[in-house]
Amino acid sequence: MKKLGKYFFETIAIFIGILLSFSVDRCTRENQEIEDTKKSVLTLVKEIENNIKYCENHLFQLENMQTINRNITSSMKNNLKKDKLIKLHNSYPFGHSYDINGNLIYWNKKENYDNIYQWMITWWNTFVPEDIYFKSLVNSGNLVLIDDYEVSREIEAVYTTRKERVIVNLTLLKENSDKIRSWAEEKRNKSKEMVSREFVFNEMQDLKLRNLLNDRNYHIGLRVMSLKNYIKSLKNLKKLIENNYK
Repeated sequence: MKKLGKYFFETIAIFIGILLSFSVDRCTRENQEIEDTKKSVLTLVKEIENNIKYCENHLFQLENMQTINRNITSSMKNNLKKDKLIKLHNSYPFGHSYDINGNLIYWNKKENYDNIYQWMITWWNTFVPEDIYFKSLVNSGNLVLIDDYEVSREIEAVYTTRKERVIVNLTLLKENSDKIRSWAEEKRNKSKEMVSREFVFNEMQDLKLRNLLNDRNYHIGLRVMSLKNYIKSLKNLKKLIENNYK
């Protein structure tokens, strides 16, 4: 009987030990998940900082584009001349590319301006902010593990719906730019002899071109407005995460 009692208590002790072990292991995993989620959210701050810098540069370009297009539409006969366009772009640059190290280079050299009528009046500027850490949060499942609902909701909103508003206005400007490009090519192709784009834009101006360039003012303005709001959203998100996680 004593042996039976001994075995019973040993069995109970082992059972309790196993339960405690599972409980400790579960708590350890949960704590590790919480820590991993916190690290992921804080890592996202660096991406947000990079995107703020990127968007502010992008806004600078759009505002310069807006200034130039307003100048063009104020006096098309004078301000669509090549020398005038070059002068404007030197003062308000927006055409650019990136070198192999990712450094931004504005197009202000002679070889860039040789093709000025192919890009300057139809430039719409792609919008490609970073989202690798956000996608990592989503793919790892850590986004849904964020216990602060305000933070998780704001991250999702900034990286999806609010970003989409910027992209929608980009699409509208691109559509307008494509129409201006099509207008110029149609004029060239309908000419009785070969003519340059410079000749088309300066000697074959019509109501359709004036309307398209005035529409361009409107669509650039929408892009400027939506990007300013997006920058505010990024800054608010950065502040929210830092306040709640540091």
